[in-house]
Amino acid sequence: MLLCDDFESASVGGAPSPESWAVRVFEQQGGISIDGTQAHSGSRSVHVNGTGQGSYRSVLFSTTVPFPAQNNSFYARVFLRSKNGMSQGHSTYFGAGSADDQRMVRIGFNEYVLEANLIHPGTEYEVLSGPWGQPAQGIQLQPGKWHCLEAFFNGAQHELRAWFDGNEVAPLHTTDWNKNLTSWSPQYARAWFGFETYHGEQDELWYDDVIIGTQRIGCGG
Repeated sequence: MLLCDDFESASVGGAPSPESWAVRVFEQQGGISIDGTQAHSGSRSVHVNGTGQGSYRSVLFSTTVPFPAQNNSFYARVFLRSKNGMSQGHSTYFGAGSADDQRMVRIGFNEYVLEANLIHPGTEYEVLSGPWGQPAQGIQLQPGKWHCLEAFFNGAQHELRAWFDGNEVAPLHTTDWNKNLTSWSPQYARAWFGFETYHGEQDELWYDDVIIGTQRIGCGG
């Protein structure tokens, strides 16, 4: 296990521990604080206020450790609760990328369904859990419910895998982004969690029991 944080030692109203996390809020739209009223386990979680002005907002808490990961590969597990659930636009819940943010893999939603996308110099690529605008055929967060999300950022093999509530999301398992890409993985320098929206979505989210490790973690504990 490379990083494990249940946020129980952090002060309510304050930020997550700076020994593990750096808060990054674009143009002060939104905020991040420890909440003592919502938790997946224990009594505390990270509250992400993703409301504000503008079509683009980024409210993230980003790792300060334990990167670089051995073989440029790691698993991430988080429990996430969304106030509003997934909407029509495109937003990110968590991801990982290079130190200069020029290459990254992001997991969130687009047109009501869970998706992943790759930011690659000059372009983007996407894989979806179901057709755009068809939540019944894809994976969707339920408002007010804690969900377990996992991902394997396999930089050594240029591979991404994802799990939702313990079940692998087969359409998000990719090695080439359906575009015959090769050698696309970022040199992972950080992972982040929070809310980043590109089409003005509004939401509040809670994150708890974050683990980063070298093996799949699962939804227990």
